[in-house]
Amino acid sequence: MTKQEARALAKARRRALDMQAVGSGMAQALFALPCWQQACTVLAFAALPDEPDTGLILRRALADGKRLLLPRVLSRAEMDWVEIPDLALLRPGSYGIPEPPANLPALDPAGCAAPLALIPCLAASPDGVRLGRGGGYYDRFLAQYKGARLLLCPTATVLNGLPCDAWDVRFAPEEILTEKGIRL
Repeated sequence: MTKQEARALAKARRRALDMQAVGSGMAQALFALPCWQQACTVLAFAALPDEPDTGLILRRALADGKRLLLPRVLSRAEMDWVEIPDLALLRPGSYGIPEPPANLPALDPAGCAAPLALIPCLAASPDGVRLGRGGGYYDRFLAQYKGARLLLCPTATVLNGLPCDAWDVRFAPEEILTEKGIRL
């Protein structure tokens, strides 16, 4: 299977899902995990309609007093991370993704205490191959990120035999969070 074929399959499976319910299940599973409870900083993403709804996670991070960092696309090859104190500040940015406004400063996640990165994907394999949308933003970020991380992947898009290139960052099975919990 090529990456293009895998992306088409993942998108077709996602169309049949209730992403609000998937996101709610992921949030409930996440909130019970020690990595969530220990995190002082959460690096997350504001979901597109075809992604698990992250609204509960974003609101809970702020309510729990955690620093919430969201990505902002700068160019076709670069994104930065911005602390967002209020979700009302988000605006549609590149690719229609809700992101922090340009007037907020970027932060280096490496300087943040006890970070937990929540990473999106179109699909993942049981052995930790992550299939993204093809821009490479998260692969470049993850190649340098050293903190705790979880890949948010609906159960329906955990697929065997995903293609993987040398630059694709892999996840351990215990780093894959579905709406049913950690995938082991």
